[in-house]
Amino acid sequence: MNAHEILSEDGAAVLAMCSGLGLKEQSDGLTPLKLSQWNELEKALTAAKRSPASLHGLSVSDLVNLGVDQEEAKQIARLLDRGGRLALELERLFSAGIWAVTRVDELYPGRLSKTLKQQAPSVLFGSGDINLLRNAGVAIVGSRHIDETAAEFARLVGRKAVESRLAVVSGGAKGSDAIGMEAALEKGGVSMGALADSLERTIRQADVGEYLRDGRLVLITPYVPNAGFSIGGAMGRNKLIYGLSDYAVVISSDFQTGGTWAGATEALKANWCPVFVRSSDSAPKGNAELIKLGAAAMPCEELANTSDLRDWLETHAPRRVEQAELF
Repeated sequence: MNAHEILSEDGAAVLAMCSGLGLKEQSDGLTPLKLSQWNELEKALTAAKRSPASLHGLSVSDLVNLGVDQEEAKQIARLLDRGGRLALELERLFSAGIWAVTRVDELYPGRLSKTLKQQAPSVLFGSGDINLLRNAGVAIVGSRHIDETAAEFARLVGRKAVESRLAVVSGGAKGSDAIGMEAALEKGGVSMGALADSLERTIRQADVGEYLRDGRLVLITPYVPNAGFSIGGAMGRNKLIYGLSDYAVVISSDFQTGGTWAGATEALKANWCPVFVRSSDSAPKGNAELIKLGAAAMPCEELANTSDLRDWLETHAPRRVEQAELF
């Protein structure tokens, strides 16, 4: 699918308002709308029966009449008034094999919207076949520094995911994430990668480019494609991993510290998807503590002996209780 076909006219307006794309050279402090701001504006647009694209050309007073405060109205007007610069930057990305999609576009991953609701990013950048994001998937997450026992467990989950027709979802980081993803791809499976930074640089890697062209890998990020690494970015990326997944498997986690612990505990609290944790005597303390918090144990011997990973995960998944049912 052509990158131009993914982003609609309304999506282009959301991109202008909610992304920092093309703002790097600005020297007057203009910043994109925060997610909370977009959520409120989206409600106002729905109430007024207006589309995002219809905001082009409106005056500040017109925007205020929609329920936006004066300063935010000025911000929105200025963000929308940069179409030329944004179009040039988009063309550069499109030619490099990168697309953009927003929450108002038809091809925005529905699983993210359903699971994360208003926490779903307003804008995603990506590369590869966007339709792969519709696949059922299992997340493989964990620490960067793991022993060979943990590494083999990650490989086994990746291989068995392929055999069960599950895509592997990963943050692509070194260690658990990359090992599980590579095992799935090497076995001929499909992977979805949610990146915290450097989408442009990542797709230039020879092996990554080959998998993208073969239609077996899709990469997404909520950050501009040339964004550098940050701790906040890595934490924000965790939502995408769990939001895209039917199940998640934690290979190794530190206790009360690190991105793996933060992501898994947030997923358990928010009930994004069933979370499983490698269970063995050699696993770190964080693994056992996550099980105490409600994650399901995944013993090494059971993984090795199961012939259908999807069926095993479904059978052993903790029952997901909607919060409304508690009252």
